[in-house]
Amino acid sequence: MLRFVNEIYGFTSNSAPQASYLKAKALLIAKSKRAKEIIDKVEADTHVIEVVIGPSVGTESAFRGAIDGETTSKLVWDDSVSFPILVDSKQVSTVKKILGKDTTINKTTAKLAPLPAEIVLIHELGHACQYLGDLPTYKTLFKGGGIASIEADNLEKTEWPVCDDYGMMRRSSYMHYKGSKDTEKWQIET
Repeated sequence: MLRFVNEIYGFTSNSAPQASYLKAKALLIAKSKRAKEIIDKVEADTHVIEVVIGPSVGTESAFRGAIDGETTSKLVWDDSVSFPILVDSKQVSTVKKILGKDTTINKTTAKLAPLPAEIVLIHELGHACQYLGDLPTYKTLFKGGGIASIEADNLEKTEWPVCDDYGMMRRSSYMHYKGSKDTEKWQIET
């Protein structure tokens, strides 16, 4: 169950967060069966997820399940921000003569492909489904620093199927976005 609130962690909602959510929901369910399944599950569950939707969130969209005695989970999302993912990454090797010796230079190239705001939302709702569907595992992974496992599972079960339904290219790793330390040396094509 989603409950729209004014503030979470210093992030504040826009003037009509429920309307923003309903607009994104309509886009998602019109294009993706998987998105509809996720939305239906989250909306039907009795666990309360407090939601802030607004520009103060920027690219910091996130879901955090209730832990350590908390009674509600939290979700923050900016309905106006596309997330800068990198797709179609390739290793490119070239050989150059440096001081008379052949030297192989490797670099990674990728294309910038902004992830639409509504797919950022479904990514976060996918985390809510993880939390609601397999609570002990989610809690253990979250507390144990298993964020990479949580994200890999969410890409596979949520983001990739929705991207496929949208006919979009998908990132091969959660860390494949512009600004990630994993991609800071990549050559980005626009």
